[in-house]
Amino acid sequence: MRKNIRVILAATGIAFGVIIQALIVPGCEEAKGLRGLGIIPNFADLTSGFTNFTQTFVVDQADLDALSLPLEWRVANPQLGNITSQGGSSASYTRTGLTGDNSIFVTDQLGAEGSAAIRQ
Repeated sequence: MRKNIRVILAATGIAFGVIIQALIVPGCEEAKGLRGLGIIPNFADLTSGFTNFTQTFVVDQADLDALSLPLEWRVANPQLGNITSQGGSSASYTRTGLTGDNSIFVTDQLGAEGSAAIRQ
């Protein structure tokens, strides 16, 4: 009787281990977006008296070799400004007449992302 209980417990333990492994292993995939991209400048102060002012942002030269083009540029708050042109490793941000803090983001095709802050 004890031998049967041990066999049942061992089989239950093995089955439990297989179930746990089946749940964990499919979740193991290549991590994306762990590389950060530097943006130059990483901060832009556009608080001058102009109602429309443009700033060009460029991905840091150190990150260019690892880029997967095309890049996607976007802003956190489109009411404060937007991307007016982009190409290769750069983009131009044009502010509106509103004041506040905004952020610009860039993402490559492998999920690497960078950001810069804008005060206007």
